[in-house]
Amino acid sequence: MTISSHIERFYDLPIEQFDADKGVQNANAAIRLEVDYDAAEDGAEMIDVLARLINDPKVNQIQALILGCWEEAYENDAGIYVDFLVEHAAALSGLKAIFIGEMTYEENEISWINQGNYSRFWATFPALEHLQIRGAEGLELGDIAHSNLKTLIIESGGLGSDVIAAVANAKLPALETLGLWLGDESYGWDGDISTVTPLMSQQLFPKLTSLALKNSEIQNEIVAELVKSDLLGQLTDIDLSMGIMLDAGAELLIANQGLLAGKKIDVSENFLSAEVVEKLLASGLDIQVNDQKEADDDGDGDVYRYVSVAE
Repeated sequence: MTISSHIERFYDLPIEQFDADKGVQNANAAIRLEVDYDAAEDGAEMIDVLARLINDPKVNQIQALILGCWEEAYENDAGIYVDFLVEHAAALSGLKAIFIGEMTYEENEISWINQGNYSRFWATFPALEHLQIRGAEGLELGDIAHSNLKTLIIESGGLGSDVIAAVANAKLPALETLGLWLGDESYGWDGDISTVTPLMSQQLFPKLTSLALKNSEIQNEIVAELVKSDLLGQLTDIDLSMGIMLDAGAELLIANQGLLAGKKIDVSENFLSAEVVEKLLASGLDIQVNDQKEADDDGDGDVYRYVSVAE
């Protein structure tokens, strides 16, 4: 799997591509900014597009903002844009949702997207409810503390343990949705199950109802910890897709179906056998099992399994 298309809605709003010459047409849409390859070749820069947006007469009405590709995102990190937003927060007084790095693989592979330091972000946008980040190269979250944030999603081909630790030490009392793409050790994942387990805490996330710990090499171990966590009871949606879950992980779900009753569970794009898929479907669980992957055999007896999104 690769990320081959742009999102069609964000923060439950339609998306408007920002045209600096026309300005914001619909302030009730999510406004998307980008500098594509051709524009970058002609000398366009994202910082200039942002400056035009900040001077737009409707800027304080914008609720949702998307930063798509910027010039040479594989070399130039998003820190300058994060800092620009922080410095112009007064103009963005209506902002409630932001997605930084919304790119397809053709524009920039996810593991090549250079992020930046978000330390100043948390205190600057107190009304923010949704933060979504794609790419984890150079990502620094700092000390996370935010009273109103409801959704935090970090999509990556490999998430560093320092980033996960920052989330595990966060003060996010209003958080309802947490999504982390843990990824592949060849592209930045450097943790183990002890890195992830602290996230499964009711005390840490008292309002969390939707949890995605996905795209992971340790999907079976995540299941084993999740079914015995004190967080499980309050969850309504559990996303364990896109990773390397084997039959043993699925069998654990079946064995704990009493605890999982009424919860929506996604184990799509793992490595489950047809037999176990049938057992899951017959178990009574509300479960998605689509598009199971098959291991690659190199012909020398070595079997290779992979997360869905890495490079």
